[in-house]
Amino acid sequence: MSVDRSAAASPPAPPGDLTGLVGKHLIYAYENGWKYELYVRDSTTVAFRCLIGPMFGRWSTHQTAKIVHLQSDMYKLAWVEPTGTSTVVIAWLSERRVHTTICYPQWMLDFPEYTLGRYEDHLGEILAARDAGPTYPLTLVASTGAITFLESRPPDDDTVIDRPPRKLSVDYANRAN
Repeated sequence: MSVDRSAAASPPAPPGDLTGLVGKHLIYAYENGWKYELYVRDSTTVAFRCLIGPMFGRWSTHQTAKIVHLQSDMYKLAWVEPTGTSTVVIAWLSERRVHTTICYPQWMLDFPEYTLGRYEDHLGEILAARDAGPTYPLTLVASTGAITFLESRPPDDDTVIDRPPRKLSVDYANRAN
């Protein structure tokens, strides 16, 4: 006996359709208490800040990323930072969940102070520290978290992530909706 499941399945999204993600601004909290902020500027660029956790102070306004639409409102974003850190975020917007896998090079864990600022402002120093290494061993961190704040903003809005985390209001990371 065969069962027709085609009616239950959602129609496939057109390849490369990122309209449901571009302009999204979110704050997410991992189970360990760390909080990050992400803004999808356009189909190839994100901005992010570490709001709470050992990497507090790291931020970027123009990080190139590979972004794909997986299904309905589920997306995968992946990028390699100037530090050599590789990050993959899977975001389920309707479920308000994220799963992130980050691969940190050893030098960054040994000398995080080189990365605690806006990448674009200290790129020369970051690249020199990265190139000095060591890049191996790599530390792999996989975390699941909840999206605590989610809004739609215009694409390429320079006002969304425009200052270091230490210049935000005390309760900024705790915004929820």
